[in-house]
Amino acid sequence: MTPHFVMRVCAVGAGLVLLNGISTGQEKSPDQVGLVFPAFFNADDTAPASLGQSVAFALKLTVQSDLSSEGPTGSDRGEPQGGYGRGITYYVPATMSEPSHEAAARLARINGLQGTVWGVTTPLIDGIAIQSFLTLAMPYEDFRDTDQEIWQIEVGGETFRLGPPQQIVAFLSETVPTSFVSQFGDPAVIDYCLQDGSCVRFPDAQITRVWSVSDDGKASIRRDGTDYAVQLPQSDIYTSEVVDYANLFIAYARGNLDQAIAFADLYLKRHGPSGTSIDAHLFKAAALARTGRTEEAGAEIRAALDLNPVARRALRYGIMLELVRGAKPNERSEELYETLVSNYGVTDPFEESYQRLR
Repeated sequence: MTPHFVMRVCAVGAGLVLLNGISTGQEKSPDQVGLVFPAFFNADDTAPASLGQSVAFALKLTVQSDLSSEGPTGSDRGEPQGGYGRGITYYVPATMSEPSHEAAARLARINGLQGTVWGVTTPLIDGIAIQSFLTLAMPYEDFRDTDQEIWQIEVGGETFRLGPPQQIVAFLSETVPTSFVSQFGDPAVIDYCLQDGSCVRFPDAQITRVWSVSDDGKASIRRDGTDYAVQLPQSDIYTSEVVDYANLFIAYARGNLDQAIAFADLYLKRHGPSGTSIDAHLFKAAALARTGRTEEAGAEIRAALDLNPVARRALRYGIMLELVRGAKPNERSEELYETLVSNYGVTDPFEESYQRLR
């Protein structure tokens, strides 16, 4: 059995900490948006269940730290005090029924959320390899009044709709030290301690609010109206691709476009060129275009196409931007459309609508 130390947590005063200088900004909708984090699967059947549980729990806490139901308004832009869309993360201490995107999408729908972060852990001689995925549920009748992750415009009697760049996202594999689990253990047996030394455990491991998780793993959390501090194990997982991408998606889906732009910049700063970098450029391009900054959006489309000149999602986003700019097809949109159709054919209502508009 892999040994672990019981983590002890001391209560601290409440206080919202915004990581990396990212403001929450004013949102368009109070609707709830969130992701499910089930325990990761273990590739090694002999590995303790706490391995997959601790990875999922650490990711959940870190993503939750940048989501708040209340926060500062954009008073410097003259915006009024108002409510904020709720971004949540829900930890499930058990693995899914099977390691598949279909199971992940079902889990998100069952919980009334938009997607699932899941993956597989593999014990190595000198560490633990983690392969993470984000599966977004296809649009379904959830509890929201608006679907801010849908970019939609009307041009010439045609409706053009683009959702997130990808519904299924695979992240680069990463490695955490073996001590990550030995120091963390089962999230259900963490001791949460008050300043007077008394402690309590939460078997369901559900945390109401995470005020912050810094890059070195120091976390400030809340449960049942009481705030606690905890030192999570040292690891690069707190600044991993999956954390930054999840935050970017949730900010965008909440309609918090200023925050989405900031998260996209953070993602591109932290992580090298990859398929997910294309998505970061596209999220940013859409957020910029939807806030009237079309010239800047064009630069992001070009950056995405520089990474992959025939990426279907980048071509569609580029066409959408040109329609926003001119309210009709132009030379640039025609060029992008020809590249799109020559590589993939007319396979989506988006291409059909554009074809009728020509």
